[in-house]
Amino acid sequence: MDSEQEVNAQGAVSTLTKLNEKLKDIDEAAKKLEDALECQVILLIFHHFTYITKDVVDDLEFYIRERGIKENKDVCIVLHSLGGDADAAYHIGIRLQEITKNKKLIIIVPRIAKSAGTLLACSGDIIYATPITELGPVDPQVFLPSTGQWVSAKTIKDSLKQAIEIITEMEIKDQTIIQAILSSIPIAEMGHFKSLLDHVKGLLKDLLTRKMMHEQGTIDDVAEKLVTEYEYHGKVIHVNEAQSMGLTITVLEGEKLNAVYELYKKLKDLFNTVDELIGPLQYLPQLAPPTPQRPYKIQHGLIYLPPLTTT
Repeated sequence: MDSEQEVNAQGAVSTLTKLNEKLKDIDEAAKKLEDALECQVILLIFHHFTYITKDVVDDLEFYIRERGIKENKDVCIVLHSLGGDADAAYHIGIRLQEITKNKKLIIIVPRIAKSAGTLLACSGDIIYATPITELGPVDPQVFLPSTGQWVSAKTIKDSLKQAIEIITEMEIKDQTIIQAILSSIPIAEMGHFKSLLDHVKGLLKDLLTRKMMHEQGTIDDVAEKLVTEYEYHGKVIHVNEAQSMGLTITVLEGEKLNAVYELYKKLKDLFNTVDELIGPLQYLPQLAPPTPQRPYKIQHGLIYLPPLTTT
């Protein structure tokens, strides 16, 4: 092994050691939260470069089979996610509802559960929030394989409309120019926008009906609001707004809130470490298909991180 290889190997060991220390700290904080809330805590945590995908359904199922669900405890899912695949989030929500038929399913959102994360949060009997909890619209998302990212179908629809307006207003006839304008818009991935809206509304209504809500009129209103009535996908839906639309959500206080914040601090510390390891790579354009995200399994759940550089 030459000197450069040795340095790289030492760097990899150092990175792994640091990562394991952060994960251990998170596990310990999750145990304290479990004691404070008197429930079984399961983490579903996604770094901001990772998403809820169909693989998460498998990962969670295997985790549950390995760890088991405690008979005499409610289940508290600690969720942190910017979103992802709505169908995967729905599937996870249904599975969690099935294993908590005779107990309470509590979704804890320390900071963010946006898009498909909000959809998943609606699978619970109740959402436990902090003063800075943020939910978001659940308008349909489409996956762009070229970037590995989920993008609002409404954004694509609006971009297409704007492009057509530009072509019309400027009376562009050159097919090369028209093709260049339209080629940047992933039209094919969007599919039928109206069908996507109805589909996601159906997923949300089904999850709400099974646990959190039982009045069909209210369920319909909430689904309509979250899926179609927000102009901007990144809109912050704060606790008061979520409560006013009818979601069952309560802000924790005292020692329970302290325990949630202590866990969130450990998660932020991990994310900051990951961002340092990723470094400038996070700002480079995606030139190849993205490397699959990796789940890190700890005693109290699953934490999803992007591929890390160790050199």
